[in-house]
Amino acid sequence: MHRSLDDEERRGFTMVEVLTVAVVMGTLVRIALPNFHEVLLKARAAEVLGDFDVVRVAVLNYHADRLRWPDDAYTGQIPAGLEPYLPEGFTFFRQGYDLDWENWVLPLGLPQAPGAQALLAISVVTDDRELGQAMVDLLGGAMAHYTLGESYTFVVERY
Repeated sequence: MHRSLDDEERRGFTMVEVLTVAVVMGTLVRIALPNFHEVLLKARAAEVLGDFDVVRVAVLNYHADRLRWPDDAYTGQIPAGLEPYLPEGFTFFRQGYDLDWENWVLPLGLPQAPGAQALLAISVVTDDRELGQAMVDLLGGAMAHYTLGESYTFVVERY
């Protein structure tokens, strides 16, 4: 059989080849995308818990210097006197969540600890429920926590 010049110069992909590649790529993306989302969510939760640890260490250093705990503050507000113990520029207003220092006086104690006089905690306030659950999962029961609405509260100390 004799081949013409047009047959030899014709290069490219057939429609079947292009569609096959598109189907394979689509399948790979559908497999990888949920895993990628999960990795991003865990990384974000680790970032939030890193900020949580910065506040926890600052509060413990504050207590060591002053022999008392910082007073309770509003969500997003750094408690009075705590700023020198935090890294420069650190804020309680973060992208996608806010931090809240809790210093609750407990006149009747706690149900599981009637002698407790106060509960010291750090709350992470976010409307992203996936992020909140990822934080709880990441801690894996290593720290007592309470969840109420958009607030995920992690206990630092009770006395």
